[in-house]
Amino acid sequence: MKIRPSISNKLTFGFGLYILCVSLLAAYTETTLNGSKAINERINVVYAPSIKSLEELDNQLIKAQQLMKQWAFVQRREDDLERIEALSLCTQKIPAQLSRIDSISGRWSNDQKMERNLLSAEVQALLLAYEDVRKLLPEFNSYTDQTAMMSAEELFIDDGVIQKPLGKAQEGLRQLIDQQRAAMGVEIAKMNSSFADLTQVFIWVAVTVIVIGILLAFITIRSIVRPVNSLRQKLYNLSQGIYSLHETRANNDEIGDMAKAVDRLVRNFERTKEFSLSIGAGKFDMVYEPLSQHDELGGALLQMRDDLASYRHQMEEKVAAQTLEIRDQKDRVERQSERVTELYNDLQASIDYAQRLQNTILPSSEAIREVFPQHFVMYRPKATVSGDFYWFANKGKKLMFAAADCTGHGVPGAFMSLVGHNALNQATKVYYKPAQVLNTVNRLSSQALRSNKNHLVTDGMDIALCSIDMDAMELEFSGAQNPVYIVRGTELIELGADGFSIGSYVNGEREFTAKKTEIQSGDCIYTFSDGYADQFGGPAGKKFMRKQFRQLLIEINSLSMDEQLVAIQKRFDDWRGEQEQVDDVLVIGVRV
Repeated sequence: MKIRPSISNKLTFGFGLYILCVSLLAAYTETTLNGSKAINERINVVYAPSIKSLEELDNQLIKAQQLMKQWAFVQRREDDLERIEALSLCTQKIPAQLSRIDSISGRWSNDQKMERNLLSAEVQALLLAYEDVRKLLPEFNSYTDQTAMMSAEELFIDDGVIQKPLGKAQEGLRQLIDQQRAAMGVEIAKMNSSFADLTQVFIWVAVTVIVIGILLAFITIRSIVRPVNSLRQKLYNLSQGIYSLHETRANNDEIGDMAKAVDRLVRNFERTKEFSLSIGAGKFDMVYEPLSQHDELGGALLQMRDDLASYRHQMEEKVAAQTLEIRDQKDRVERQSERVTELYNDLQASIDYAQRLQNTILPSSEAIREVFPQHFVMYRPKATVSGDFYWFANKGKKLMFAAADCTGHGVPGAFMSLVGHNALNQATKVYYKPAQVLNTVNRLSSQALRSNKNHLVTDGMDIALCSIDMDAMELEFSGAQNPVYIVRGTELIELGADGFSIGSYVNGEREFTAKKTEIQSGDCIYTFSDGYADQFGGPAGKKFMRKQFRQLLIEINSLSMDEQLVAIQKRFDDWRGEQEQVDDVLVIGVRV
């Protein structure tokens, strides 16, 4: 039986070689990747966690040594933070770290496990020595006992009860860390070598595939490309309505079959053209015989001839029905438009009412003037309601004020501002120190926003809170993200804020810090949200930035507070120009 040299045979042979080469490459790649995966797993599961845990233990031992030495040599109260931290390290963190090392050392070598056991013994001896120090000096009054103090201090002498196991423990840690790093380096080198081998194999396979492709292309181009070009030209002419009557010369393969089919198609088009022209002229009674029972075009022409007679009547009925439908749609659109207008008016009324509610929490100029006679407040919400709000309070000797920036702006920000304002009022019923107030505000806000576990809210609030003691001429400050600026002549003093927001963490995880500074008569104190500095504008359409904002405050310091308000508003408007306001803007200034 003679095999027909068809295109499919040629392509099957070529793709067979290609698939064989690719399959071999894929198998080798799979083997290499599996080996690399195993190495990577050992790195991620054994070496990297082991190195990290050992280094953390080393750092904890160093920290514990420093803190326990202070315990022995420096008299401190029981609630001192460093004493608490030292106790936590000795009784919780270091034993826990030893347990973690034990849990991940299952795949260590036997020698490393022995060194781990020696390390654990030295650390336990060290912890027992630290426990002796704590027993000798358990409380503040224990330091009056000179014998106890001398006994505690003797434990820290060179080659003593503490230094000796500490040195051995640190030496053991360094050896274990070096061993783990060396083992990880060997594994990485092995993985790199396998990938280098894979690259060489890939290059050889690629060269082989290219050579095979060139040979196959050269063999098939003469039997495929030339007849395909001739056939392409004939099909292009046919797409332009030009019937080329010459036959295409091709081999005895699929392309030859296509050429014969195209020649038959051209002849069939000639026969159907005459019938189409007759139908177009309105001769619906002309007889036409389809080319075959499978002639879909001929059947469609016959169906078209039968349908054209009744087409005009059907179209008139459709036009009438569509006219009625369009009228109904127009009526529905008009009713929907009226409904949308009604809903918009209701929404705007609700937002206006929300604005009135928000304005009730903001102190009036008269109320602020009773606390700070010389002041200004620049307050520009981005929308009708704002996520920024300002707060003033007179707590006897303490004059307090704050600038707060809640998450978002518009209605969501306004709701957050109500929560924040209420939390400030509640907190200052008990506390006057800013750090204590912010810690309490964080707790109250978390209770308000996270009381329902099924609907957790992760919004927060940035704030700068100041408390001024006019008798002592002292300012105490605490802030979440936002600082406070004090301008004295041409000097600007910045008190930085903590780098986390209220509501961004669970109460007790972090504590806000307090900062104090002396102030002088004539000093101007400024708190603000980030809306002013973040506004885009200027010649290049960039942000105003805090650096330029600080320079502006220095420039206007000699003006009265009312004149300062006019100056910063003008600078903001000039900078913004035609740009959209990007956020709520709040700037508070008071003169001492």
